[in-house]
Amino acid sequence: MNLKKLNALYPNKIAFITGAGSGLGAAFAKVLSENNWTLHLSDINENALKNVVGDLKTNEKIFQYTLDVGDKHQFEKVVQEVFKNTESVDVVINNAGIGDGLLFKDYPVDKWEKMIEINLMGTFYGCHFFSPHLIKQKRGLLLNVGSSAGFMNAPAMSAYSTSKAAVYSLSESLHHELKPYNIQVSVLTPTFFKTNIMENASSPVMKGYAEKQMKYSKTNADEVAEITLDKAAKGKFQIIHPTDAKTKFFLKKWLPKLVAKEYHKMMTKLVKMNG
Repeated sequence: MNLKKLNALYPNKIAFITGAGSGLGAAFAKVLSENNWTLHLSDINENALKNVVGDLKTNEKIFQYTLDVGDKHQFEKVVQEVFKNTESVDVVINNAGIGDGLLFKDYPVDKWEKMIEINLMGTFYGCHFFSPHLIKQKRGLLLNVGSSAGFMNAPAMSAYSTSKAAVYSLSESLHHELKPYNIQVSVLTPTFFKTNIMENASSPVMKGYAEKQMKYSKTNADEVAEITLDKAAKGKFQIIHPTDAKTKFFLKKWLPKLVAKEYHKMMTKLVKMNG
């Protein structure tokens, strides 16, 4: 896909992406590389990141950083390293995240903390450490990856939903705060599509449910990345994709009692399955 609008907005074409070693992060890297962007890619898995970089086809430079987004000191050092390698960054994509699902009563505190640390604080650190540079430049795009789970608060998803709802709220505040500095802030709120986000899920039931949703999804990470970048370049704040994400958003807003009824059925099944 030719990202004509994005390329025109940011002719220097320099981007930083977290979680670029797989899934949506790798897809963002792929579509940007096809448009000859200089890429600064990070991931906690160094080998996975190397494999992604090896598959990218571009004439531009690709910089690699090993990064645990939940470690603020490490994140700060990586950003410092980025600006040793480049004078500016046009697009920052806070994509890294983890997925999990388990009933609240069974979900350990340490896993709750990890969910907030990676999904929320990892996104916050990306915004926190990059925004001063973007403000100084008076241009840029901050793209945060949230989830439809941030507004569809299903049973057994309290930790994940909380983390992604917070990502949405953070993004909305920054959208207004950074606009005077010519900085666009967008948030993606998708439903399931084919990624490995639930590979370490605590519950086999929730993992099976997620994998089933991914299996029958009519979209993929490449499509989501392309559409997201296109809409963000056009100034869209909340990017809801694919189609079933739009359907869920509509149902939650206009038919909340129907959603509550479905979640009651879901909870009844989960109680029976968990004894």
